[in-house]
Amino acid sequence: MSQLLLSVLAVVCPNCDGHNPPRAEVCASCGAPLSATASKSPARPTGRAGSDSPPGLRPSIRTPPPLAAAGGVPIAARPPPGALPRAPVSAPARPAVGGATAPRPAIAARPVPTASRFGLTVIAGSARGQRFKLPITGCTVGRTRGAILFADDVFVSAQHASFLIKDNVLHVRDEASASGIYVTIPGTEALTPYAFFSVGQRLFRFIGKLDAPPPVAGRPIVYGAPVPPGQGVYGVEEVLVGGRGGRTVVTSAPLLTIGQANCDFCYAQEEGLAGRHCELSFTPSGAQLRDLSGGLGTYVRIPSGVDRPLRSGDRVRLGQHVVQVDLVT
Repeated sequence: MSQLLLSVLAVVCPNCDGHNPPRAEVCASCGAPLSATASKSPARPTGRAGSDSPPGLRPSIRTPPPLAAAGGVPIAARPPPGALPRAPVSAPARPAVGGATAPRPAIAARPVPTASRFGLTVIAGSARGQRFKLPITGCTVGRTRGAILFADDVFVSAQHASFLIKDNVLHVRDEASASGIYVTIPGTEALTPYAFFSVGQRLFRFIGKLDAPPPVAGRPIVYGAPVPPGQGVYGVEEVLVGGRGGRTVVTSAPLLTIGQANCDFCYAQEEGLAGRHCELSFTPSGAQLRDLSGGLGTYVRIPSGVDRPLRSGDRVRLGQHVVQVDLVT
């Protein structure tokens, strides 16, 4: 090779194929000598023994390993057949302020709610016989949402009721359900006009006192039966499925009775009703509802959003299901 070419062409390192400046004696990449190799043999070797790669195409130490076709994992990094995979290396901890290494915060497991001393037993409906132990955080009941589901009860709303424990006392709350929540009364319960109550499978609405409209000057008074002096007229209406009004009893008597026989609302031989199940005694502000069922139960509807305290043995009607409050030991 002429001196002119040697002064112009770059020198290729036979060890790493790195390009070096003209007349360089040592490779700038790998440090291998260049002058001795060039003086001994002006021509480059044809390749290493046993290598099929032509000169100049042998992989050098600077050439990255080839990538696999799928996944981009270096072939050289693949474990040999039969080798166990390496465990993943965890990321180092982040340095804290001041140069100290701060440990990564541990993810705390969600605590399991502790059970309370209250339980619910289903005593009526398709889920009759099931028992539920309530956690101290309470639970919700519904048709599609809640910890207790009555999926086949068409009278139960998606989220119907909530049972809560406050000051070691169990409460129930109506979550704006369509059919309402009914709770048994311990003996008597005061009713206001348009309050709902239930006996057996029957639902009633207390209309309240029916006052006659005041006379209008110059207009005649509408004819009707005379009202006994000093007595009021009260009305109770039976409510049918869908909220429709049914039979209504209007009376000026001091009591209105409901039962199987000899009552104002009489349902002979109906299951869940006693012979004289309950009675209403009227007051100037409403009525007093008295349970006479002997354990069958008379229920009143609780206002929506109001927490009603419950005691052991109380029963709660949710659609066609009735649950009883129990104390679990």
